[in-house]
Amino acid sequence: MTAREGRGDVVRSMPPEARAAIEELRNDTTAAPLDPELELAAGFTHFDTTSSEDNLLTVLLARDDIHLLASQTLVRVKSREDKRTYLGVVVRGPFAEPNAVPANSTMAIGVVTHGKKLTYTFDYHGRAEVELLGEEVEGTLKPPRFRPRPQSPVFVLDEKESERVLGVGGDLCLGVVVGYERMEARLNARDKSVLPRHTGIIGTTGGGKSTTVATLIHRAQAEGIATVIFDVEGEYTHVDEPTDHVAMLEALKRRGQRPQGVRDLHLHHLTGRSSRNPRHKNLHRFALNFSSLSPYALAEILDMSDAQQERFLKAYDVTKLLLEDFKIFPLSDQEKQQALDVDELSTGYPRMTIQHVLDVVSAYIYSLSDEGRAEAKPRPRAASRRKEPLLEALEGLDAPAPEEATPPPGHTLSLHSEFKSNPGMVMRRVMAQSSRAEISWKALASKLHRLRRLNIFDVGSAPGVAYNSMLAPGRVSVIDLSDTDSPQLNNLVIADILRGLQEAQEARYEKANNQDQAVTPVLIIIEEAHEFLSASRISQMPVLFEQVARIAKRGRKRWLGLVFVTQLPQHLPNEVLGLLNNFIIHKMTDSSVISRMQRTVGSIDESLWNRVTRLAPGQALVSFSNFARPLMVAVDPAPVKRLLVD
Repeated sequence: MTAREGRGDVVRSMPPEARAAIEELRNDTTAAPLDPELELAAGFTHFDTTSSEDNLLTVLLARDDIHLLASQTLVRVKSREDKRTYLGVVVRGPFAEPNAVPANSTMAIGVVTHGKKLTYTFDYHGRAEVELLGEEVEGTLKPPRFRPRPQSPVFVLDEKESERVLGVGGDLCLGVVVGYERMEARLNARDKSVLPRHTGIIGTTGGGKSTTVATLIHRAQAEGIATVIFDVEGEYTHVDEPTDHVAMLEALKRRGQRPQGVRDLHLHHLTGRSSRNPRHKNLHRFALNFSSLSPYALAEILDMSDAQQERFLKAYDVTKLLLEDFKIFPLSDQEKQQALDVDELSTGYPRMTIQHVLDVVSAYIYSLSDEGRAEAKPRPRAASRRKEPLLEALEGLDAPAPEEATPPPGHTLSLHSEFKSNPGMVMRRVMAQSSRAEISWKALASKLHRLRRLNIFDVGSAPGVAYNSMLAPGRVSVIDLSDTDSPQLNNLVIADILRGLQEAQEARYEKANNQDQAVTPVLIIIEEAHEFLSASRISQMPVLFEQVARIAKRGRKRWLGLVFVTQLPQHLPNEVLGLLNNFIIHKMTDSSVISRMQRTVGSIDESLWNRVTRLAPGQALVSFSNFARPLMVAVDPAPVKRLLVD
């Protein structure tokens, strides 16, 4: 049945006088023939009312044309009176309304006949709400200055034109756009204005986040993107194998796809910790370098109090002086310039180890002990023919004499680094910057000792992180943190590796620019992002956040994209959400969280937010910078194997 025939149903439901007038017009042979274009219209714009809203139109359509205006369908509205053309999208409906009477009328409800069967006394038509995207002017879409006139025909865009308007073309496929049979939501994997503008994957447990991450890993690898995943559960340590999950296999079959693992997977785990895939052929253990960690970020991650942080930074400064005293660093003019150029908000001091700092902290604790104070207290020369060991050491430092500067047996100051060769030199530096509050020093020492006992810093037998190898085209590097059992340790690893990846990518970017070549794209995925940067602690972690913000800002130009994954978006601070331009939002049920996300992602209309609580697993509300508007997407099933399946 055509749209014109469907509209005939509306006419037949009218009062006899109105029907007679319409029949008279039809029989008038002098009347102009119906415009053939109108036969293709799905519906017509309705009149405005006092409750009408800007950029929102009501469209009426015949009963048999209701299926043409499915939710999220793109339409073209031709305002024939003023010869303007608009593009819009169906955001509400289509709803079915009875002809000629209100929907709540008892006449429209119907009567019971033939037992329990219901017979309606009126036929019905369709009503849909269309949001204007813009006015078409010389092939471009501009903000609408006017509204289409009433009775303007509304035409449905075919999938090919809809794809062009929505901007969903590209090489990297996320899934199928809901409301269309064949249209896929795609991204341009090489466009610096898309993935490097950073992405949030958000939703409750069981909503499909992990499947989305696994699919993104597979698609990114296929496009030659170097992908790094901080995996706190070890979930992605088998993504080089095809999935064997029954439901996933069936979903892949429906999409005409096959199970397939990524081709170039490398697993990295901390020394002294195990991996969830211990027999993998590309398994790498690594240790962290204490000298690469910003002392300010370290203090924040270890949750030091103000007093502890003040003493830690004092000990850090004394350690730098001692490294020069002991001729450890700097030695050459080049190293001296390097020491001057160190930005301690981003990195640490070269050649410094955690044991160096612990020795200085121990020296401070010793100087505040009864024995230390007794040795530092001046005494008359006649009181003793031999000076106290500490004073003797301090006075002899200007003329180095290692044997004289070494305390006698039984001395309680214990050093374990290169500093043990001359503890008097250590004590001179400590006494030159004296301090108080022995309790704070002991609390600081306790935290540093716990950190050292993790045995992850400066382990001679374990190499550092090979950043350049991680950035090889198409390589997937999983940082397996499943055996750490410590959010603090995870955060230390993430902060250190993020900094190293940024520096390596910047060097590659400069080299590629000098050689007029394209740099390899990099995508970094951070699982459980709310534990890395917590809303409850963001005010106490300004340095760590600034590090991430710096990476985010510089990464946009150097093709380094961040992906934050969390099932607790309420624990992500606004400062982090403000860094994101792209969102993949799975099912969420907490209304307060949804309201907060609405304020953060202002481009998503109310009709889409209303569906977030009812999303099926695998469905997501997707907003990317290259899309003309947010879309509801059925994310593709993951062809790779995951250890945990929602």
